[in-house]
Amino acid sequence: MHDSCSICGQHYQLEPSFFYGAMYVNYGITVGIAVSVFGAMHLVGVEWEFMHYIIAIIGAIILAAPITFRLGRMVWINIFVGYKPEFKSIQADEYRKSH
Repeated sequence: MHDSCSICGQHYQLEPSFFYGAMYVNYGITVGIAVSVFGAMHLVGVEWEFMHYIIAIIGAIILAAPITFRLGRMVWINIFVGYKPEFKSIQADEYRKSH
């Protein structure tokens, strides 16, 4: 992840250990994936063994890990830093002129 935004210069690391909270967001997303995989397998109607559920859930979590890692960080920082769409149109030109 970059240290700051290339357009507005917003620092992503607002304080030391800021993204520890993102671990909890990531955990919630991962639990959602696990429940979804279990539900999808259960709805198929096949008599799955317990180990099949475990393997499918672990596989889905591993495959989704790069996405959930970044998604957790994005959700966490957006709780504390608001998005201003008008900023890009106004400040982007000024930023480009200075660089």
